Amino acid sequence: MTAIETPDTPPAFPPVDYDVVIAGGGLAGLCLAKQLRDAHPQQTVLVCERSTTPLPVSAFKVGESTVEVGAHYFAEDIGLRDYLESEHLEKLGLRYFYGGTPDFPDESEFGVSQFLPAKSYQLNRGTLEEHLRKVAVEAGAELVEGVFVEDILLGESGAPHRVVYRTEGDESGATRTITCRWTIDATGRRRIIQRKLGLEKRYPRRHNSVWFRLDGRLDIDEAVGRDRTDWHDRVIGPRWHSTNHLMFEGGWVWLIPLAPDHTSVGIVVADHLHPIGSMNRIDKALDFVAERLPALDAPMREMSVLDFRVLRDYSHSSQQVFSGDRWACIGEAAVFADPYYSVGSNLIAYANGFVTKMVGDDAEGRLDGDFVDYANRWFLSLAEGLTNNIQLSYPFHHRPVIMALKTLWDYYVGWAFSDPQYYQRTFLNKAASTAISGLGAQAVATQNSIMRLFSDWSARYRGTFTLDFLDYIEDVPTLTRLFVQNLPGAEPQPFTATLASIRDGLDRIEELAHVIFHMALEDVLPEHAEEVREHGWLNVAAMSLDPERWERDGLFTPRSKPRPETLKELDAEMRALFRTAP
Repeated sequence: MTAIETPDTPPAFPPVDYDVVIAGGGLAGLCLAKQLRDAHPQQTVLVCERSTTPLPVSAFKVGESTVEVGAHYFAEDIGLRDYLESEHLEKLGLRYFYGGTPDFPDESEFGVSQFLPAKSYQLNRGTLEEHLRKVAVEAGAELVEGVFVEDILLGESGAPHRVVYRTEGDESGATRTITCRWTIDATGRRRIIQRKLGLEKRYPRRHNSVWFRLDGRLDIDEAVGRDRTDWHDRVIGPRWHSTNHLMFEGGWVWLIPLAPDHTSVGIVVADHLHPIGSMNRIDKALDFVAERLPALDAPMREMSVLDFRVLRDYSHSSQQVFSGDRWACIGEAAVFADPYYSVGSNLIAYANGFVTKMVGDDAEGRLDGDFVDYANRWFLSLAEGLTNNIQLSYPFHHRPVIMALKTLWDYYVGWAFSDPQYYQRTFLNKAASTAISGLGAQAVATQNSIMRLFSDWSARYRGTFTLDFLDYIEDVPTLTRLFVQNLPGAEPQPFTATLASIRDGLDRIEELAHVIFHMALEDVLPEHAEEVREHGWLNVAAMSLDPERWERDGLFTPRSKPRPETLKELDAEMRALFRTAP
């Protein structure tokens, strides 16, 4: 008698060696192995990894800085809270210093004075990944180290996949082939599946990076004399715990602390403004950093250099990262977003969440092709939107006021719109996500107009406003309220509450667009500033610095109900952050 398949009965599938084989045991692959075993303990999981323990303590991989979503993923979803607290450094937020003054303490500074309401961490990747190997194995995954994945052979017409690997150092060259129901490409920049299927997508402009690790604390607080008490006293926590960005036109330098007492130093640049040849050796890189902050020169050269790496044209995306044919790409094998906002771990969290759901749905015989298509669109739109938004600003990294406003804008969008979708898991629910996208449709148009506005404003900047120190938690209460309001509670909140919170954030974002537009007009088109203000509420999607387009684009025909009182409050709050230049 032949069994009849029903919606509750998984379709017949040939016997395989493992349900899931993850090619690559780095951060993304190991976290996914743990996540799969926790969510679906009946699934067998194998991780194939080339490197062997022990791993280098600091001179291993970059991607050391996390922000709130990624930190929440590691701490709560992977269960590493106690480990992170004891073995890694809590992060004192993202911090930016904008060049252009002869004396570093007089530069504009954007950062926090105390640790944030939600924790994030600075990760020593070697220490972390060695621990994750133990965590994944303890969860029931199998890990084979010291093997090189030569190929991933995708099964046709629903047949099992095959992963081919060989043992490193085996002079015979013998290979082993493992069959599986799901194969996950976590091979990093090798991107086996992406290259095999011709899925790679590049970004319009090349951006490059070099980095090195130092044996010692390259502490930015120590670069400023103790006689500058005003500078030291405005930040309570140690600036060394921040991800410090030393900004300049066309790029930035990062300084990231690593436990116990190492420092990661990197240079990130737009290639058309700073060719990689000016920093592609350690001596050149040291000179480059010292030129940006001379006070770091002597202490930097006194420390041992642990490693040095060069990465050209680092950002990439893909036409597809998830497949109903039971394969997926995660980590750098999927996408590599610009590192400016430390969002790499966020993207791991989202991708691994999608894969975990798909594997579980498939095991229950209800893998939905429409959901897979949705997941690809959602994830790739997020990754590409982040990178395009970030890289647009490299030419005006040296403009403190414009960059501070853009960063605040990005925080509003992230904390009030994007992050709640992770915390409340709405990204895993197509219907819920569609409802949120409907709310945010106007914000997308606003995002495009405001990004063009920042770029145009920078090209015509006259310096009407100046910035000394901006604490984006203490000094910006509306943003802080949205941040705290959207952090996860002990229990998931009703979807109606999530929608209400996101709607609140989108209203504030629309008001922020008005404030930014008026400030830009006062700087570059002061003759039009009062006239535009008299019109009151505006169509934020039509904001530009071209007066000839205002009527045609419908600037004075708003698409939403005016909120003059809350706009007035936010305008006062934002303007208090800046001084008007004499």
